[in-house]
Amino acid sequence: MEDNSIIDAAGGSGELKISSRDISFLNETRKWAGFLAILGFVMTGLIVLAALFAGSLISYLGQVQGQAQAGNLPDGFGGVLSFVYVAGALLYFFPTLYLYRFSRQLKIALENKDSEALTTAFSNQKSMFKFIGIFTAITLGIYALAFIFGLLAGMLA
Repeated sequence: MEDNSIIDAAGGSGELKISSRDISFLNETRKWAGFLAILGFVMTGLIVLAALFAGSLISYLGQVQGQAQAGNLPDGFGGVLSFVYVAGALLYFFPTLYLYRFSRQLKIALENKDSEALTTAFSNQKSMFKFIGIFTAITLGIYALAFIFGLLAGMLA
């Protein structure tokens, strides 16, 4: 079994050894990351298309059905809905881009035994997880606030 050693840059006394089995795991991870990134880009495109058509569809339905039936939706709701979809697509795009870059740089690193490309790959992976982590924390905070305001509204009603 072939071992590729990487010296611990943190100043520790140990070494990190990457075996050929580890390299095969990284290569398989790279393939799945690339697949998921491409799927993510396709989904981002579909969300943007939905944004374009959702705004137009809401506006069209408001005109066709008349003000009596479409009066439940405020004017400009189609534009607001389109904006929300585009914002969602943007939030989905960045972690997908980081995942794609991770996959491409990992491929270069494994094919060329390039430690700089490996560092760049792991940097992109870190950025993806950091983005998702921050977004998750913000989302949980919004849920907590909504829950608290819901309880307050229920107690005041």
